Amino acid sequence: MNVSLRKYPYPYSAMLAICSDLDETPNKEIYFETARYLNTNEETSLGKGVGLEVGNTIYFDMPEHNFSYTNTDDDGRQKIHQLIDSGHIDCLHSFGDFVNDRALIEKHWTAIQSGKRKIEVWVDHAQAPTNLDNDIMQGQGAEVGKPAYHSDLTVLSSMLPFIWKGRVTSCVAQNTNRSYQALFNKKQIKASLKTIALEFIKGWFARLGNKKYAMHKNNKVLRKSKLVDGTEINEFMRCNPSWGGVSCFDQARGVHHVITKKVLDTLVKKRGCSILYSHLGKVHSVAEPFTHETRQAFELLSSYQKNKQILTSTTRRLLGYCRTVDELNFSVKAVGDETHIYLSTEYSGEDLQGLTFYVKDPMRVKLYINKELFNKIIHNPPDMTGAASISIKWCALTFPNIKN
Repeated sequence: MNVSLRKYPYPYSAMLAICSDLDETPNKEIYFETARYLNTNEETSLGKGVGLEVGNTIYFDMPEHNFSYTNTDDDGRQKIHQLIDSGHIDCLHSFGDFVNDRALIEKHWTAIQSGKRKIEVWVDHAQAPTNLDNDIMQGQGAEVGKPAYHSDLTVLSSMLPFIWKGRVTSCVAQNTNRSYQALFNKKQIKASLKTIALEFIKGWFARLGNKKYAMHKNNKVLRKSKLVDGTEINEFMRCNPSWGGVSCFDQARGVHHVITKKVLDTLVKKRGCSILYSHLGKVHSVAEPFTHETRQAFELLSSYQKNKQILTSTTRRLLGYCRTVDELNFSVKAVGDETHIYLSTEYSGEDLQGLTFYVKDPMRVKLYINKELFNKIIHNPPDMTGAASISIKWCALTFPNIKN
């Protein structure tokens, strides 16, 4: 009985999430039209939609020129809740620049968690007081006794299992060996070699025990970690595979320098899994949010999904899949001429979608999840390895109607 877990959902060779911080998004129209453009095939003011699956972030008290939950109107807040419930707003990007008070934190937390689906991913923002990292991101969110302390309310309650504390790599493909191949740019030799050198140095610092760059050592998307108050978390790392460095081209107006054929081919070749660090609200202009080059980049990524090479998903779904795979336990038993797979996991629902097992004869396989027979398995023909498989179906999120 030769049964093994496929790295990614059949038939894809890689996974990618675009994790966009909403900093400087100028208005609600651009915020919601960006979501429609990325997630549907509809005609939008940004161009014809590319049909990917991309989430977004939200925060609260911000300066007036930043779209936020607090700064928008009732229509905007209603649409925010629609997108949270559909899974297309999946990250809380701190509580905002002006939140430094427990009462405000509790008020905003209650508002954002009021729907049928909960936000389960936290992304630190600039130097917001409520950030959970007190080093790189200079936050108080995990410092007991500070005015902005909230990890007991938000994280310790297991409502925010996935935390980003500022770690970014230039390497495009995680969950595989580190690769600098996609970073070299023959038109920008000096700058790209500097980026490669810096990333190489981070790796060595990590191997020597440096805590700041520890995630670069194993090049994993996800690791078990702790906040400064001792709360256990799943910490994730994002990537920006720009030849100019992690803070270069991390915006809508420069994304075509990052989502390139070379980068996507490397992701596929390395069978990698990445969460792209970006700020899609930092647009070219209010009049023309996405340029032709920006749209071309997303159309290119869409072609890799249509060709079954790269599966795009929201940050929450990618992290849930990675966590399930990392912690998965299964056993195999021959029962007559059948193969029975017994899967043991504390996760359920969307976190199990896409799990794929290589098997000799898919039609003679039964799958049990926590001792219960799962009767909706998908039988897959051989992939590029020549092996057949069975899967738990990966179901695309349903984008809601939020047209103005």
